[in-house]
Amino acid sequence: MTASYVLVTFAAVIVVEALAGILLVPNLNVQADLDNRVVNTANMYVKEYEPMLAGAGTLPEALAKPALGRPGTGLGPGQERTVDQGVLIPHEDKPLPETAPMSMALVLDPRGTIYASSYPGRYVVGTSAVDRLPRLWQTGTSAIGKLPGGLIAWATQAIIRVTPDTRATDLVRDAKSLKNVLGFVYVQVPVPPSTAVIDPAALTPLLRSGVIFLLVTIPVGVLFGTLTTRGTVQRLRRLAAGTVGFAAGDFSRRVPESGPDEVGQLERHFNAMAGRLSDSIAEQRALAERNARLAERSRISRELHDSISQDLFSINALAGGLRKALPADAEVQPQLETLSRTVASTIQEMRALLLELRPTALEEKGLVPALTDLCEAYEVRAGVHVRRELEPVPLDPAIEQAIFRIAQEGLSNAVRHSEADRIELRLRQSGAAAELTVADNGRGFDRGASPHGLGLRLMAERVRELGGSLAIDSGAGLGTRLRVLLPAGT
Repeated sequence: MTASYVLVTFAAVIVVEALAGILLVPNLNVQADLDNRVVNTANMYVKEYEPMLAGAGTLPEALAKPALGRPGTGLGPGQERTVDQGVLIPHEDKPLPETAPMSMALVLDPRGTIYASSYPGRYVVGTSAVDRLPRLWQTGTSAIGKLPGGLIAWATQAIIRVTPDTRATDLVRDAKSLKNVLGFVYVQVPVPPSTAVIDPAALTPLLRSGVIFLLVTIPVGVLFGTLTTRGTVQRLRRLAAGTVGFAAGDFSRRVPESGPDEVGQLERHFNAMAGRLSDSIAEQRALAERNARLAERSRISRELHDSISQDLFSINALAGGLRKALPADAEVQPQLETLSRTVASTIQEMRALLLELRPTALEEKGLVPALTDLCEAYEVRAGVHVRRELEPVPLDPAIEQAIFRIAQEGLSNAVRHSEADRIELRLRQSGAAAELTVADNGRGFDRGASPHGLGLRLMAERVRELGGSLAIDSGAGLGTRLRVLLPAGT
């Protein structure tokens, strides 16, 4: 669309410029040629009069002879004639009655006093010509100017004292600063009316063509604009509808990508923005859900610690007090001892359960620091010694999460069920797999006689889903050794 508009505008400009060139360029060329001839004539007089002024120093009478200009040419006011590379300057002693501009030349001193004149009948030698010269006559320039009787082409050139050491750059500098300037040559010729003013009759076809061009381009432009912008307007409306849907909370809105142009790029960027926004919202929701789960686990942990744990400690203290208060041979002593052991075991399980509910720092710190914190927590709160050997292993996030949960379940089982006081936790890379080992010195269990608990079954299912293997080595009184292999990253 943009290229089409540019092409139409370019074609219109070319047509207008061609019409203007047909009518105006010839006149401009004639005026430029006349201006160059006037400058050449002024330079010719500079070369002629520089030796005279350099030798005289003041207004010399000799400048009146030879006469400036050519006498007897018959060239009157308003007339100009080319000769060689310059223009013809007539010499006229008497003032002519006509007011049209006259072809003439003057030799002036730096203040504008006339040294020599081709038209002494009106520009008398020894008088000042400043009031009758163009405003910029001392700048050594040329231009097309206007006099009351018509247009003129004029030029001034400085007459500079020339010595054998004078360089071209010195001439330019001295002309600007008026240093070593002996005077000026002023030349003017009338501009022929045919080149000065465009004939109104010649403008009539141009105006007629412009009106016809305008009348033709208006309906064509309207039709072209309608056909060109109809599809673009529809595409922009789809984009607007998509943004309205976004504002209403529908982040699933997408727009069809319909082209490689600027609107198509906008559609692609809109869809990309919508996709990133949807992903960001999904991540925010998942984060909010995870935070909610962690908050709920923290609340349950606090409730268990503040209520049930305190009650268990109270029962344990009460049972211990009754054992000390009653005689050693009392009938209830065995029952009180059993109660004390049961409460102590329950307290131990409660501590392990609280550690399982405790939020982890796996996402923030990484796997090895999170396992280290978990081991330290069991040592401090459960009173067991955990020997750990943890090596960094490149793992996918899902594998890291599985290893952490398996380690957490293994430590919890060792504390709650095996009654172990020493546990070993090791993580290392074994070939293309990550190997996790949890071993304790607890009472163990007979795998043939004891059914597996829910925790071990869930652990085995998690490992199988991730393409790994689980091995459990245990026996009554021999402790338990849990070995897990999961795929490691590259």
